[in-house]
Amino acid sequence: MKNLKLRNHANCQCRIDIHDNDRIDFISYVTRVISIVIDGGKRMIECTGTYSPTTARQITYFLREYAPDLTLADMKRIIGKGFVEC
Repeated sequence: MKNLKLRNHANCQCRIDIHDNDRIDFISYVTRVISIVIDGGKRMIECTGTYSPTTARQITYFLREYAPDLTLADMKRIIGKGFVEC
């Protein structure tokens, strides 16, 4: 597993965990906020919440780097639904 910082927001209290099994986790402080998994060619995304204005801003930076076709509004629509194809 690799731990990375956001390129455009490197000083924030969050990180990206890239796992060997095609999974990317966005972690804010100690909370897993978003997971992206490629499963059989499908992109599956789970969002556990937006939590605070700071986390919402971090989510926007994360999406720009790892899922530029998605927005914060998209994440708000899938909160609590488990993994959703996006």
